[in-house]
Amino acid sequence: MKIANKILAITFLISGIAIAGIAGLTLDAASEALRDLSRRRLFDNVSREARIIQSSVDMVRSDIAMLGEGGTLGVLAEAPPMPSSEDLQMLGDQIDAMMRKRPAYAQTKVILAGAAGPRVVRSARIGDNVRTFLDLPVINPRHQEILKEPQGLRGGEVLFVAPSRLDQQDGEQIARRMLFFSSPVFTKNGTVAGAVSVAVDFETLVRGMGRPYDDIDYFVTDRAGQYLFRSVSDAEKPIRRASASLLDDLNLYERWSTWLARDNGHLLDELAGQGMAIALQRIELLPGARNGERQMLIVGGIVSAADTEMKVGMFRNRLMIAVTGVGALMALALLLATAYLTRPIGQLTEAANRIAAGERDVVAPTQQRDEIGVLARAMMRMAEALRNAAQHGEQAALGRMATMVAHDLRNALSSVKMNLKILYAHHREADNERLDSCEIALDQVRYMENILNDMLAYARPDRLELDWLDLGDIIHTAVVSHLPDITSKSVNVETGGAEKLPTLQGDRNKLLQVFQNIIDNAVQAAPEGGRILISVRPLLFDSRPAVEIRIVDNGVGVPPDIADKIFEPFFTTRARGTGLGLAIVQRIVKQHGGTVSLASAPEGGTVATVTLPLTPPVQDIPVVAEADASDEAPSEK
Repeated sequence: MKIANKILAITFLISGIAIAGIAGLTLDAASEALRDLSRRRLFDNVSREARIIQSSVDMVRSDIAMLGEGGTLGVLAEAPPMPSSEDLQMLGDQIDAMMRKRPAYAQTKVILAGAAGPRVVRSARIGDNVRTFLDLPVINPRHQEILKEPQGLRGGEVLFVAPSRLDQQDGEQIARRMLFFSSPVFTKNGTVAGAVSVAVDFETLVRGMGRPYDDIDYFVTDRAGQYLFRSVSDAEKPIRRASASLLDDLNLYERWSTWLARDNGHLLDELAGQGMAIALQRIELLPGARNGERQMLIVGGIVSAADTEMKVGMFRNRLMIAVTGVGALMALALLLATAYLTRPIGQLTEAANRIAAGERDVVAPTQQRDEIGVLARAMMRMAEALRNAAQHGEQAALGRMATMVAHDLRNALSSVKMNLKILYAHHREADNERLDSCEIALDQVRYMENILNDMLAYARPDRLELDWLDLGDIIHTAVVSHLPDITSKSVNVETGGAEKLPTLQGDRNKLLQVFQNIIDNAVQAAPEGGRILISVRPLLFDSRPAVEIRIVDNGVGVPPDIADKIFEPFFTTRARGTGLGLAIVQRIVKQHGGTVSLASAPEGGTVATVTLPLTPPVQDIPVVAEADASDEAPSEK
């Protein structure tokens, strides 16, 4: 399995596990938050409805207290009270205004004990109208009896008496659930002189309950759990009711009695197994009553868990889509990142295989600044070191071979050369026709000596013998050494800038060899009557002071197919020659810490550029096999 696939698989597995874990935790937290939000919304809305009903009940008690303690003082200034017709009319107007302001009030009645008999003010709601009557006959005109009537929630109440039947003693009974409250009427001196009562239509009081949220089933029950009101009809209810009792429907008997016994008037609970949540809140109708006489209303609401679970399911689906999308994007990003990161490794592998196959001009992607770039540069340095080691090994072997060849061939050539010189002298004295043959033979011997010298010079790279040199003098000497060839081809050699250069540190003989070789190539390449331009200028090379020497001829230039081979050992385009000249030039220049290049000039010809620092680096090319002392002065046999 490739390392890229391993990285991709491991990263995707770890990321997938992490994303799945995070998604699971997020789903659990979000689901619980949605359930808590649903319960909190249920509790808040039930509390709001309970506060509204509690405020209405408190308003009724406040109105009764106002009528009993302050509203009738104007007509009860005396004891016993003797209210006049005008006083009763004023009281009737006050009660009529209150009835019109309170839509839930069904009936208000005030009975005053006067010296000439009871005086009655009665106001009733007939449909959408309010009718108020003065001195109307009543069934029981004694206010003490009204005060004895049970207060709180009642099943029915006398709402009104039709005006056409004022002579009747019995009022019309209307069977409607009422909240009944009464209070004594006091005179200014604090004696009880009458009673006031208010009957509130319970259905009208709670009619607008629970409208903002249709998913909550609101209800009002009595202390026994019997339904008094439901927010919607049975057909519209999200939660069906099977009976008239909340306790029967939801099996809340034990929980109900426990809750009623607590001081906390709120309840919020889950109905296990029924998929519902319930919220309850108590409203005291008669505060201060003993426990057995306490009347209360229970305001509640039920919400189905199905809606919440549906929202949880929708969130789960969206989360799964998001996780799938993130996973796909992550996989794509990992694929792209893996391809981007492993491509340089593939290039390095290919470069290593090419180096192993013997290619020399292999370039690895060393431009990157990351670890891959560091590895690529290290590999190129290693390849260069291997090439140098191989080259040094070849040079060492060539040096040893050259030593043996020189030992044998030089002795043989010395004998041949000495005998040819004797023959040449003999034939020259005799003016013999064989003199030309002797000259040809001596030329061939000198050619073979040059070949041996080139091989020994390339195979045995000596250390530099450094000294401060005048570069202009070296270039001039190199030009003069080729003066016969320059003259024979009528080549014009121009030199400029050398006289202004600073001295540099180098090996005179080796640098002279460099420029002799390059100028020789330029003379050979230049046509008859051609031109060679030598220019020299100072510059900075690797942040060090240096000089640049450009030798330009107007020959045919460097063919593109051999441009990358001209510095290779033993490569030559001439009929005669070893092909070691430019290889030796390149090595000498590198020994001096510089560079050399050959290229075709834009206007034609060849440009040879040599860059030399003023001070070469420390020498790091070892001296390989030295020749025997006998090679320096071969013996003659």
